[in-house]
Amino acid sequence: MLVRAIAVGTEHSNAIGVVELDCAPQGLVIVYLGVGAFSEGYAPGALTHGTKVLVPWPAVLEARVEGDRVLLAVDPSLTPHHRLCLTKFSSGALLHPQQAQRQRFILWSGALGTALVGVLIAVLTVPRIAPRTSASATLMLALLTAATVLVAGLLAERQLVSRPADEASARDGFAAELGGFLPQLGRLPQVPERRVKPSALPDLAGFLPRTTAAVVITLAAGLLGVLLTGRALLFPSSAKQPVAQQDDARQLGPMLEPAAAVADPARTPAAAPASPAAATTEPTPAEPAAMTGASVALGGHCTCARADSPLWRTPLPKLSVLVFDRKLLRGPNRTRLTVEVAAVNNGEGEVRELAMRVAFVEQDPPPSKRRTAVSHRAVFFEGPLGPGQAIKWTVEARGEDVDIEAPALGDLGAGGDGAAPTNRIAELLRANHRPVRLHGAMMLAYLGDPRAKEAALELKEALRDDESAFLERVLRALADVRACEVRLSGTGPARQLEACVFNSGNEPREGLGMKLRVLSGPVSTLEPTRDPPLVEREAKWSLPGSLAAQQGARVRARVELGSTEGDPVIELVVDREDLLP
Repeated sequence: MLVRAIAVGTEHSNAIGVVELDCAPQGLVIVYLGVGAFSEGYAPGALTHGTKVLVPWPAVLEARVEGDRVLLAVDPSLTPHHRLCLTKFSSGALLHPQQAQRQRFILWSGALGTALVGVLIAVLTVPRIAPRTSASATLMLALLTAATVLVAGLLAERQLVSRPADEASARDGFAAELGGFLPQLGRLPQVPERRVKPSALPDLAGFLPRTTAAVVITLAAGLLGVLLTGRALLFPSSAKQPVAQQDDARQLGPMLEPAAAVADPARTPAAAPASPAAATTEPTPAEPAAMTGASVALGGHCTCARADSPLWRTPLPKLSVLVFDRKLLRGPNRTRLTVEVAAVNNGEGEVRELAMRVAFVEQDPPPSKRRTAVSHRAVFFEGPLGPGQAIKWTVEARGEDVDIEAPALGDLGAGGDGAAPTNRIAELLRANHRPVRLHGAMMLAYLGDPRAKEAALELKEALRDDESAFLERVLRALADVRACEVRLSGTGPARQLEACVFNSGNEPREGLGMKLRVLSGPVSTLEPTRDPPLVEREAKWSLPGSLAAQQGARVRARVELGSTEGDPVIELVVDREDLLP
């Protein structure tokens, strides 16, 4: 039996639109006549039209009749719209709401136009045919003509558009035929009542005392705490030092040493006479700030087409999946997470169809690193997704974090080969969501487009705390003095640092310095607003002499990494020495 139904959005469904269903011996045939993805708090995007899916009967995971609706759940590997809540059944004659609205518009446009023409004809012809007819009679005849045409239009609308409904018989027939193939089909006389979600806001009334004296004491204590906290934030103590300077000097130690250093006798203090106490006392390790005065030699010419940055240390993909706006709601029994997921086409080709699977996972308590998937959501975009375009979804499920399975479309070339035109990428700077605009600025900086700096500065005017680290790295990659070809050679604690320092400006630069940072992990470009990796170690040098315009020089230095295992994640910053943080 071929029926047509409307899929509505509920807590049990993930699709909305018009579908056509048929129970065949091979399985359940589903035809999407305008269906889009749905989840709570999210408006559907592009609709799927004319897609036909054959679901074998073993792949029908759930089927249940609840009053005037039918719930279906099929294997999600067959279709992203795998949970349907069906209502408004018909035998196939029910029109799609948009199609019915279009037919009504055409019908009433014709009826109104015909009525207007009838009025004009009556007004112009009646005085010629019957000159003695009064003006009031002519007007009444014209209005009668228009009313006749409008009544005819109303009757036509009822016959053509508003067909009689056969919902109950079509639903019961489909359910009976479905029960023949699925003996486990459940039936409920009515739709169960939806459970109301508990309020996320705590009941503060239960925490307040009941006596007047206790209320006064509580409010006074709270006000005092607010005042002290505000004072500590607005007027920090001058004795507080940066964290890097409070650490034990033995842990920080000299991490970087110049490849060749020339001692200055004028600056070398005279040796003090040794004393028995001094002979038995261990020398105090130098603070990292003492390394600021050290210098390195520059030698060998080089150029930098693009600054080295942790943002593109690994090749950038042609399809970037951004995750932002995490909202974690912890309840007494489980945790729910709501995230925004955006897909950005960085490549020069179109993405015809885009389907991704979002796995919501939970992390075992430390020291375990096990992650367990507790729920899944599927997102789909019919496409095409053009070069430099982005599409966003909102997904929600039980879990604490997400893992996204996206199609692998390859990476961009080292020189930006295969990237979308910069004019298309520049359109991302006008996106509604700031993380997408940050990604657009990062892509323009990677491709060397001059609009990147203006975009980054505009974003910096409304800088937010969670964006500062990402945006600072974008601006640093656009500076006139940049570092590239940064690499570590050798194995073990002692390594050799090599880099190229290049002045892309039009004026010579002097008084330069550089700082090497060892990061706790890689910088993620997929979550621009997430906490950046920590700086585990850092040190500064002075660069001797000046660096001419459009000239570069190579730098070599010996690196003492200590107990660092494997290849560390490093970041080299070059700027005026007095501006280095």
